[in-house]
Amino acid sequence: MTQHVLRIGGREYQAEVKDLTPEHALILVDGKEYEVEILQLGRRVIPVDAARPSAAPTPRPAATSGVRPAAPAPAAAPRPAASARGEGGIVAPMPGLVLSIKAKEGDTVAAGQTLLVMEAMKMENAVTTPYAGTVAKVYVREGDSIGEGDLLVDVARPKMTTL
Repeated sequence: MTQHVLRIGGREYQAEVKDLTPEHALILVDGKEYEVEILQLGRRVIPVDAARPSAAPTPRPAATSGVRPAAPAPAAAPRPAASARGEGGIVAPMPGLVLSIKAKEGDTVAAGQTLLVMEAMKMENAVTTPYAGTVAKVYVREGDSIGEGDLLVDVARPKMTTL
């Protein structure tokens, strides 16, 4: 599928991703095949459910080359997912890259105002707020890669009063 050259601990390895799904990958490293369970893909945490076996990466029988599987890199702390967002959470409509942030915490914003600009599928997309309020929290920075449904900004709505 895709081939890579990896440097781990000063040593280079030839790696090939043979099969990739959102939950599993089959990776060939210097002739040794590994079946890997994916727990986090980008910033999106893959939910663990009872139907999915929870196995550690296990090598499949292949030619022995003396290569040890690398320890997984420490995962970046994921942003809160859509289900964890507050009432005023603005989420990413699609995966992409944050190009610029147009509002900062504490700013008062009007309905339809652009909060940030993201690039997705080689196009710039403005992410706007559907209502007026105050920016309570910005969860992303310029240059961040984001996944669909990632929480980007919390906009607090003003308290409603009666006349």
